Amino acid sequence: MPDLRTFLERTFAARGGVMSFEEFMALALYDPEHGYYTKGIADVGGARGDFATSATLSDALARAIARWIAGEIAVHGWRGPVAVIEVGGGNGALAAGVLKALGWWRRRSIRYHLVEVSPVLRELQRKRLGRPVTWHETITEALDAVGGKALIFSNELVDAFPVQWLVFHEGTWREILVRYESGRLSEIFREYEGPPPDLTDPREGQRIELRPSFRFWLRETATAMHEGSMLTIDYGAATADEVYHRRPGGTLRAYHRHERIEGGGIYARFGKQDLTSDVVFADLVRWGEACGLRQVRLATQRDFLERHGAHDDAMSTGEAGEAFLVLEQRREFGACHTGD
Repeated sequence: MPDLRTFLERTFAARGGVMSFEEFMALALYDPEHGYYTKGIADVGGARGDFATSATLSDALARAIARWIAGEIAVHGWRGPVAVIEVGGGNGALAAGVLKALGWWRRRSIRYHLVEVSPVLRELQRKRLGRPVTWHETITEALDAVGGKALIFSNELVDAFPVQWLVFHEGTWREILVRYESGRLSEIFREYEGPPPDLTDPREGQRIELRPSFRFWLRETATAMHEGSMLTIDYGAATADEVYHRRPGGTLRAYHRHERIEGGGIYARFGKQDLTSDVVFADLVRWGEACGLRQVRLATQRDFLERHGAHDDAMSTGEAGEAFLVLEQRREFGACHTGD
């Protein structure tokens, strides 16, 4: 395996010395030999982790998701074994909590599946969960295994998808590229040719993040999903204006040993730190509707927990109760089209 400097030199040289930030972020997180989630991550939460999630801080979310699962089974009128697919399960804490909260009787009728691309996290999940779970590397593989009929949920998944990074300069949007030269990473810019971001009156220098990678993932998922529901939990806001209000530098940041890092620090420690940004849920709703995923409800995590009986938990009453949103969608029949 080449060392990191050799890897970067070869990788950038193959692309003429420059790549999009989206490609850079994908490599930093998911490269098979140097990516954070494939090699660098040690755990989620605790002293060994670089960040924590709601699932590692409390079991309230697991209990609420278990009640959501029970409710959706009733809505669909399903009988017999039901496939539940968790995507991006961290260290397995949420899966363990959901399975426990479902109770012995209901667990008999649940077939629990985990989609996990990180071999490190998959091993942590296996040690924690054991045999009641089936693992898959992709969501389409999981949906094919269950005949396209499932309840799908994720917690802090969307924020880990690579982003296009844009900056508003002299009245136009420009895309940020990453250059590697003489052992150093730097930014350069090119004209952005995509659809205009849905942001009202951007100011000079405003940075924003776009997620075409998740849009593609959602399209693939909806195409393979013939019947079922989807629950998406993440930090962000309903609209781009809400996300970027008083955030001229955008929301992109890194986490290393529980320290939040912004600015030039996101280029440090390639493959050794998490990279993430806030989610604009209006995009998820619009992309889902284009693929037959109808919005059932978009609410704060506080509302979701209170509706499912966890109103007195810190994840409901604390800052996380408002910082996280919960999107509920159901699959409707029809073709997935590619337009906005």
